Amino acid sequence: MQSVDLCLPLAPKSKARPRTYLGQARPYMEQAYKEWIAKARALMGEYWTLPPLDHIDCLVVTFYGPARGDLDNRLGALLDAGNGLIWTDDNVKVIGTVAMKWRKSTIKDAHINFTIIWQ
Repeated sequence: MQSVDLCLPLAPKSKARPRTYLGQARPYMEQAYKEWIAKARALMGEYWTLPPLDHIDCLVVTFYGPARGDLDNRLGALLDAGNGLIWTDDNVKVIGTVAMKWRKSTIKDAHINFTIIWQ
């Protein structure tokens, strides 16, 4: 088994829902979410030098920040950020086991720790 521990010095963010303007056919993602994903990917890319993994045995995530939002939505944003960079996709064929927890902290101390375990 191999493992890597990563820390993102970013406040956890909930996965955005696609929005549509009235009369517009194509949905869009809010700009703040796109910016968060770009920052998270840049930080991940500084530490992850391997090709994206096709299978992860377990992803263990701890979110630190103010107690707002749903835990599963926070995970969704992190998974979106790692797609094609750390893991090939965030579907269950690639990431079948996830353990996650929330720890309350100030906004100033907000961050995300995660461990990737694979063979």
